[in-house]
Amino acid sequence: MIGEYERILEKSKSRHKDILRQMKHLSHLNKAGFDQAVARIHDEVFAAIDCLKCGNCCRALGPRFRETDIKLLCKSAGMTPKDFMENYLKDDEEGVGYVLKELPCPFQDADNSCREYEHRTLSCRDYPHTQSRNMQKKLVTLALDSLLCPAAFLISEKIIAGS
Repeated sequence: MIGEYERILEKSKSRHKDILRQMKHLSHLNKAGFDQAVARIHDEVFAAIDCLKCGNCCRALGPRFRETDIKLLCKSAGMTPKDFMENYLKDDEEGVGYVLKELPCPFQDADNSCREYEHRTLSCRDYPHTQSRNMQKKLVTLALDSLLCPAAFLISEKIIAGS
């Protein structure tokens, strides 16, 4: 991870309690056009953030795998779903799909690129989930993601500043 992104995450950690408090408050409001506003902020932040210079999500979180994700990855990797699951996955403790047995993600290369980028999970495609519907209900998760993702922190700050 580059120094600039490390500094952003340090700032996020120092402001985390305040961000979490404000995001909890905002999550209870019903603001018209909120999803569209967050989508615009998402686009603005990701125009400046390069995920390949970070890769922290792949090292620290890992995705949730659905059956569809597993089938696509197996087809691409030339494995059976049974072998793929035995090698890489375990049941998600929340009972929704599967998660990696170990981190970092085994598909993350040294340059932070993904060997299975074209077949990556929905969870990976959507991270940090700031283009989701009903974003106001997901602001606490965004605040937690901001501890690991520089873009999530910058998006959180812009949401708070615009509220």
